[in-house]
Amino acid sequence: MSRRQTSLSAPLLAVAVMWQAGGPATQPIVRYVANAGMLVSVDGRHFLIDAPIRNGIEPYPTSSPEERVRLETARPPYDGVDAILITHWHEDHFSAEAIAAHLSANQRAIVISSPEVIDRIRAIAPRLPASRFRPYLPAPGQADMTRVGDVPVRVLRIRHNPTRRLPEQHVGFLIGETRAVLHVGDADPVPGNFTVLATMPRVDLALLPYWYVLTEKSRQMVATAIAPRQIVAMHLPVAETDTLTAALRNAALRVSPPGTTGHIVDLTR
Repeated sequence: MSRRQTSLSAPLLAVAVMWQAGGPATQPIVRYVANAGMLVSVDGRHFLIDAPIRNGIEPYPTSSPEERVRLETARPPYDGVDAILITHWHEDHFSAEAIAAHLSANQRAIVISSPEVIDRIRAIAPRLPASRFRPYLPAPGQADMTRVGDVPVRVLRIRHNPTRRLPEQHVGFLIGETRAVLHVGDADPVPGNFTVLATMPRVDLALLPYWYVLTEKSRQMVATAIAPRQIVAMHLPVAETDTLTAALRNAALRVSPPGTTGHIVDLTR
């Protein structure tokens, strides 16, 4: 289907926090874990994306020691995770040790990611059965689909931002159908990187790095290439949160104040 352009002059936006919508029970719920890490609930299934992490990469946030214990031992609210989705191996998005700990504590959870990421987990947790892992690596600009219960999960091959430590096997995820949630990891924010979305369900909620909505040019790219109905901005450096929040407000964007990792913020207030 054709993409529809979305106006981003005043989207619903959370800065380094999470989003919870009112309305129908089928609407996604997102809990902020840390940095780009989110716990996303879609149609009764629970997805831990780019989490848990451990030391991360400065200056980006990590979970508190108490929250890390809950994540790695699968204690509430992380006891019902059905799948862990990892976009790439950078330490602010991924910890093989933390994921292996969660998998050991939560026998229902599987991992969906690139072969590169899955190989790193299995190298430190060789006793975990192969059935706990679903490796996908579509051709660049293409997608593969799997299901977690009845919920479709599309694995998108979208390239990472240019960097010295370039992960060649970078992927994104589109979760669900009628209220699809997109997580782009650290994808390069250029229109050509998102042509794969053209034939997919419309993005209802996009989880995007803050730099995707920081300038008028980047916001226009999001409006035309991704066209989400709502946005959560993530990946904010801790020390710059206030400055970036003010910049987004000055751009006429409605921004929720930053929240605490591990909590849900109701952006309807």
